[in-house]
Amino acid sequence: MALAQELRSNRRVNSANNPVWMDGLRIILGLFLFLKGILFLEHTTDVFYIFSASQDFLSAGKAHLLTSMVHIVGGLMIAFGLLTRLALLCQFPILIGALLIVNPQRGLSVSNPELILSILITGLLLFFMIVGPGRYSVDNKILRQRKPELKSPAEA
Repeated sequence: MALAQELRSNRRVNSANNPVWMDGLRIILGLFLFLKGILFLEHTTDVFYIFSASQDFLSAGKAHLLTSMVHIVGGLMIAFGLLTRLALLCQFPILIGALLIVNPQRGLSVSNPELILSILITGLLLFFMIVGPGRYSVDNKILRQRKPELKSPAEA
């Protein structure tokens, strides 16, 4: 009885105990951000126009490429669960910029699908920053330190 209580008290609650649907949602979020980065590269002129409206010509090109690369690399890292919280943290400046710079140019109404999508994605980023990557992630399988299991008196 005392051994069972000791094992329960030593067991830490971590993201490996998250439900499987959270892993699926994290993977979908990562793939969405990856595809969004690819779309930024494909629609260079549109994105470049949006960036150049608020910046000078030279830094607009760099911001466009940086935004695309952060979405592509970060999206894959989130999907695989590799350094997930770091990848999520790198996405925040882009989404805050989308909420404060890009969406006001298109109108701050409920009928603006980009605004709703930016708010939803930002909420998911916050959610996964809090709950962690989950059980089906590289972070959990490889990077997490595991405590050696205590042997029961019968095995010793």
